[in-house]
Amino acid sequence: MKNKLFWLLPGAIALLLSAAPVLTAHAQSSAPTAPTGQRVQNRLNLTADQKARLKTIRDNVRQQIEGVLTSEQQAKLQADRGQGMKRGQDLKSLNLSADQKARIKQIRENARSQMDSVLTPEQRSQAQQYKSQRRIKPAQ
Repeated sequence: MKNKLFWLLPGAIALLLSAAPVLTAHAQSSAPTAPTGQRVQNRLNLTADQKARLKTIRDNVRQQIEGVLTSEQQAKLQADRGQGMKRGQDLKSLNLSADQKARIKQIRENARSQMDSVLTPEQRSQAQQYKSQRRIKPAQ
């Protein structure tokens, strides 16, 4: 019995040593990163003016969406965001009515066209590429 355990020990050590680089790589890849929108903005080489205009649009969108919500939904939204819930997921948890969903969709579509108007044609093309790459990227 002791002889069998003696032979298993080197195998277990080898297994642990071979798994260490994989575990380290996984820990590094799951480190917090900038939000997706921020990474895209960095890749697009936006000017200070473009960044300011996009921030204004995002702030307006946030206010408009909050205006669509009831006070209870607004409170839940703030609580969800305080707990680190991702954008998009937080709105899904609010049990929005069909009218609210339609209004929010319209707000977002308007914001998208406003944001596109801030970008140069080349930046729009790059942003579209990043967006399509994000959609086809396999889940990890």
